[in-house]
Formats: sequence, C-alpha cells, structure tokens
Amino acid sequence: NPQFLRLQFCACFYIVFLKDYGRIWEMEEKVFGYIRKHQMIQEGDCVVAGISGGADSVCLLFLLEALRERLGFSLEAVHVEHGIRGEESLSDAGFAEQLCRQRGITFHLYSCDVPKRAAKEKLSMEEAARKCRYEAFEAVCAGKQQAKIAVAHNRDDQAETILWNLARGSGLRGMCGIRPVNGKVIRPLLEISREEIERYLQE
Repeated sequence: NPQFLRLQFCACFYIVFLKDYGRIWEMEEKVFGYIRKHQMIQEGDCVVAGISGGADSVCLLFLLEALRERLGFSLEAVHVEHGIRGEESLSDAGFAEQLCRQRGITFHLYSCDVPKRAAKEKLSMEEAARKCRYEAFEAVCAGKQQAKIAVAHNRDDQAETILWNLARGSGLRGMCGIRPVNGKVIRPLLEISREEIERYLQE
C-alpha cells in the first residue's frame, strides 16, 4: 500500500529527526547551564572564540552561536596561523574563515612564526604557539569594555591535565586542573567529553 509506506517513511523520519534534535538541545542546555553556573558570560559581553578548525573549537563556535541571543552577547572568532605546517596550516585558516563568513561571525586572522619565536625566546614550540594565540586574543579584545576569550578545552583535556600535574608531584593543587574561568578566559566545554563533541558535530 503506497499510502502506508509513505506514512511509515514519515514516521521513521520524524523519529530520527526528533532524536537528533533532542541530543542537540541537550548539549546546548548542558553548556548553557555550565556557563550560568560559573558566570562566564554577562549580557553585553563580546565573546572572542579561538577557532583552530579542529572539532573542539568548531563545536565551541557552534554552541556559542546557538546561545548568543539567549545570553545576550556578541560573538567574534580568532584563528592563529602558526607558520609550522605549510599548506596544511593555510588550509585550516581558510576553512576557519569560510566557516565564520558563512555564519555571519566576525573573523580575525593572525599569522606568526612560531619556530622563530621559540628559538629566539628559548621556548618549546607548544609554549611559543600558546603565547602567540593569547596575544592575538588580547589584541582583538583591546578597546572592548566587556570582552571574554573562549577556548575549547574539554573534559578529556581536564582529566589529562590533572594526571599530568599529579605525575609531576603537584599535590592537591594539581588536582584542581584547568579552571572554568581564569580572568577573562572562559572554557564553556570543560564539562563536555570529546565523544559528546564528535556526536554533536555529526548530528
């Protein structure tokens, strides 16, 4: 019966759609609650999100975009091209820019020579890259009265940090791990696992 088959198809479609929508809504509510719990964002803030182009930062951008009207903040994005991986690095920058342009999010691109800075200041590549990123974030925040810097550390990063701190003998202080709020730096995904992030992006 063609009519029965159509009804069956529609029923299956709505079941799948509502299931996926329910998971998306649940994720947004979880992050919304975490932001409110730690008073990360106030009405009128400009949230500057770091976007590398990886899953964690893209998820962060999507969630902030979904919540910005509800929380009353404006959203901008920053990508830092580290000058390390050649064409692959430039491709990441292009992806991040295109993603933001498509969604009407103000995008800022900064380039830096991380190997040169690491050698000059006797830093590890990781630490030199981190310094470049946060200098870029601060440059975008300059002149804004209510600015926050959102980065995409998640629950898995938190667990790894605590284990690393304990291995180094940091004691009870090391068990604190990554803070949800550190000055103007906020971490809305700190209660979200990598698995949840990947599932959210798939849906």
